[in-house]
Amino acid sequence: MTNSSDQDKAKGEPWYPSRFGADDEIGALNFLQPENILAATALVKRGETYSLAIPTGPETPAYPPRSFQMNIVSPGQYGGSTWGKNKAGGIDEFFTVWPGIGTHFDGLGHIAIGHKFYNGSPSEEVYDHTGVKKFGTETIPPIVTRGVLLDIAALRGVDIMEPGDVITPGDIEAAMERQGVEIRSGDVVMLRTGWIKTAETEPEKFIGSVPGLGKTGAQYLADAEVVIIGVDQYSTEVMPAEDADEFIPVHQLDLAINGVYHLQNVMLEDLARDGVNEFMFVLGLPKFVGATQMTANPVAIC
Repeated sequence: MTNSSDQDKAKGEPWYPSRFGADDEIGALNFLQPENILAATALVKRGETYSLAIPTGPETPAYPPRSFQMNIVSPGQYGGSTWGKNKAGGIDEFFTVWPGIGTHFDGLGHIAIGHKFYNGSPSEEVYDHTGVKKFGTETIPPIVTRGVLLDIAALRGVDIMEPGDVITPGDIEAAMERQGVEIRSGDVVMLRTGWIKTAETEPEKFIGSVPGLGKTGAQYLADAEVVIIGVDQYSTEVMPAEDADEFIPVHQLDLAINGVYHLQNVMLEDLARDGVNEFMFVLGLPKFVGATQMTANPVAIC
């Protein structure tokens, strides 16, 4: 377990080795045990699935300069040619995509403090121009565990929280009490702000000042031994930061110090509409070698 003083470690205090030891490379995944999977299966009562991802394409709002481009490759088809006497035709495609667009997963190689990543790993050991040599998202195993939705927007009595609204430990505890749930070791916790709705209604507003998790809230969840924090906006944390002189300190606290992973731009509206507070959470990532972020389609089953 960590303690609340860890929220200030990014300001210069010693912050490594990690709570899992100096050689650890998987962070909060250490909390996942077979018992977590078995407990999660017991939450499946109706056999209903929810995709927690948003459709992603060229128009998806993204933190600049991230972008999405897809091209169709159809050799010979434009000229009307086919293959074989059975006249087979077909289409391939290739992508030029930043994986940190749309619903995506942040790995431990994504954010550093100075030039040191999780567990104090120096940048020269972590990456070169071809990709990361440590903490690549291809090393993330299939994740099956209990998921918890905390509807902070509903707690505040609003449909969409205001830009700059900070999610605090008090909000987390009040949401748990309101919804009758608790956070357990190995959980994935989803925080609903309602902000994902602006991606369609006001896309020009989606990237910028947003409601999100504050540092004390992030440390509270790390102390609760969660594996992943998911939020329905692009940054997980409140933007701009609570301290105007800091930039993405929650990323540093979670990824570099505590080894807690992020899911961003998650779709939580259907879960909230149906009153689903806990569920079986399933995530499998593409095995692209050397990536620090990865497009994702997390699934809730209840």
